[in-house]
This record gives sequence, C-alpha cells and structure tokens, in this order.
Amino acid sequence: MVNEYKKIVLLVGLMGISDDDFRMVKSLLSKELKLNRKMQDDYDRIKIADMMEDKFPKDAGMDQLIDLYKEMPGLGDLADKLKKEKAKAKRKQIERCRIPTRGCKRDEASTSQPMSTTNEDSEPEFGRSTSNTQAPWLSLATASNRDQATQVSPVTASSSVQVPELSPETASSSAQAAGVSPAIPVKVIFCFHNIMKPRRKTVPKQPSKEEGHHQGPKKVMVLKATEPFTYDMSREKRMFHATVATKTEFFRVKVFDIDLKEKFIPNKVITISDYVGRNGFINIFSASSVSEVNDNQLMDIPTTLRQRANATPKINDLYSKRRGIFVNGVFMVSKKNQRKDFIYYEIQDNTGVMEVVVYGRLTSVDCNPGDKLRLLCFELTSNEDKVQLRSTRHSNMKMI
Repeated sequence: MVNEYKKIVLLVGLMGISDDDFRMVKSLLSKELKLNRKMQDDYDRIKIADMMEDKFPKDAGMDQLIDLYKEMPGLGDLADKLKKEKAKAKRKQIERCRIPTRGCKRDEASTSQPMSTTNEDSEPEFGRSTSNTQAPWLSLATASNRDQATQVSPVTASSSVQVPELSPETASSSAQAAGVSPAIPVKVIFCFHNIMKPRRKTVPKQPSKEEGHHQGPKKVMVLKATEPFTYDMSREKRMFHATVATKTEFFRVKVFDIDLKEKFIPNKVITISDYVGRNGFINIFSASSVSEVNDNQLMDIPTTLRQRANATPKINDLYSKRRGIFVNGVFMVSKKNQRKDFIYYEIQDNTGVMEVVVYGRLTSVDCNPGDKLRLLCFELTSNEDKVQLRSTRHSNMKMI
C-alpha cells in the first residue's frame, strides 16, 4: 500500500509541479527530511520521494504534500487531485480485502476494528453490528430471500451512507416502493437506492495535461479551432490552436500541419494518436495523427464543460495560479506603452488589472486603450515581483 502511495506522490505530486515549486517544496520540508543546503540543491524528485517514503511510512508523505499545496499559489487543484488519488487508492485496498479470491480472509471485515469516522479516507463498512446505531433488520422469510440479501456487491458498501432508523411499517413501505421484498434488510434497500442513483462527476475548471509521447488513439470532439497563422516569420512556419474535449475533460491542442484545419471543425468527432504532451498542450505534427470518426454520432459534451473550455479567466484568479501556465481569453485594454522592441499593455476586468508584454511579430497588431484583445497561448510569468502575461513563440493575439 505504501508503494502505491509513493507512486502517487512521485508521479502526481512531485512530477506535476514546476522546478520553482519543487525547490520551494524541498525548502519547506527541509527540517522534516533533514535536508541541508547542498541536498536541497542536488536532490531530484525521485530522491525526495525515496526520503519521504522513509520519513512518512504511513502514506509516503502524501498528507504533507496536500497540506503544502493548499498553501502554495496555484497548486490548490493539485492538492485536491492528490486527495482524490489517496482516497481512490484506499478504496482499492478495501475492495481487494473484501474479495476472497484476492487472498484476504472472509472474516477479516467482521473481526477488524471499526475505522475512525474522522479519517477523510475511511470508508463506511457494510453489515457491521453496532450498539444503538444499527438500523432495524427484518427477518428473512426464506433461504431464497437470505441469498438475495447477501448477494449485494461489496462495492456498494463503500458508497453506502448512514441510514436513519425506520419503523417496520416504514421499512416495509420503502421496500415495496423500491421494488424489493420486505424480507430484505433495510440497509440493503438503501444500498440498492445508491446503485440506482448516479454520482454527478466534477466538471474540470482547467484543461487536462498530458506529458510525453502518446500513441493513442484518443477520441475527442472539436470545440473550436483558430485560423492558421505564421509563428516563425523567417522560415514561414505556420500552425493553429484548437480546443477538444471528451465527455469528462478538455484539452488544448497545437497543430503544426495546417492541412489538418479541414478536420478541426467545431462539433466534429475525431481520433488523435501519435502526439506529444508538453507544457499543458497536445502537440500534433503530422496529418497521419488525426483521423475522422465516420459513425455520424456526436459526443455528449456537458454544457458546463463547454463553457469552462471557452471561458476567459478572471484577472484576480490569475494572480493565484502557478507561474508557467498558458492563458487564453478576451480582455479590455486600459493602457498601452511602447518601449524599444516591446509593447506593454495593461488589461483589466471587474476583478483587477494585469500587465501584458508583447514582442516580435505581435507588436504589429494595432490595438489601443478601449479596444478588446483576444490573447492566445500567453504565458503567466513574474518579473521583479510583477505578475505578467507574456507572448511566446506560439502566441497569437487579435484586436476585437
């Protein structure tokens, strides 16, 4: 189990942060891990994960990372993700122990001590008899009904909730309404209700990230795509940006073969493969990486997911985000100042103001105070304690 926690700590917790944030983590954990200055400079993520496993044998230091990330700017989402991954790993362990074929004894659940209800990762156990809190159980009329009662999947146990006490008459009517024999225990009836009631999935606020080379295929729907533009004037290199989504998440895409523009049509379903994830983007370099789906079926993308994929972030929220992320959005220009090869814009919304720094080919865009700018792929950075959005090699902007 500790190895599972360590894998999450390393692959999700430490690999998912920038170098600057990693240096901060080493500094904040220096006393607990006994890291001197040289160790803080030299130790990489793998070495720190090894030390955390030794120092925090219970969970390989995951709780420490969660607490740190809650306090560090821009890492709140990662703290929530670590918390969910820890709970998921805990559930897997509980389920393994409830299935006899995986090597755990049948009577372990009944002989083990109840888990603390104050532990955020604990799961309520099914069928445990406790004094004064046990809901009434109706007698089993036949062996057949007894078999029905005991055939409840162990997975439903992890999703059951506290059951209020019911009178036999109320329990009987509830059972009949649920289409279950009144001879089946009340708790089983409530478990059936849990099975029938689907859980609402959380809609992500940020684009999902993939790192490294992926073979795929990944089936997605195109939400939007920009027109191709020249990002390298000297060699006339062209590209376009796109946003795609599955039913549960959305991705930002850089496409470096502009012949693919005819396949990136809004609401069109495509499959992508042989792509590279880097800096929060899916990078597609070859036309062979994209193929059309010819089943004429649309993907059911939730409206909230579409809205968040297309939303402009609030400026005050950007100040709390991790430096190094890339931002899209439409902003009002309040000031403009040209210095040598750079143009400095001040953008604003109803939550605050921020500086935008533009250089190179984008300085030719004609924009003045009072205009609106559509920014695409601008990096969130800091300069002399000032937070900025800065244009990069693959950025683009357009005056609206």
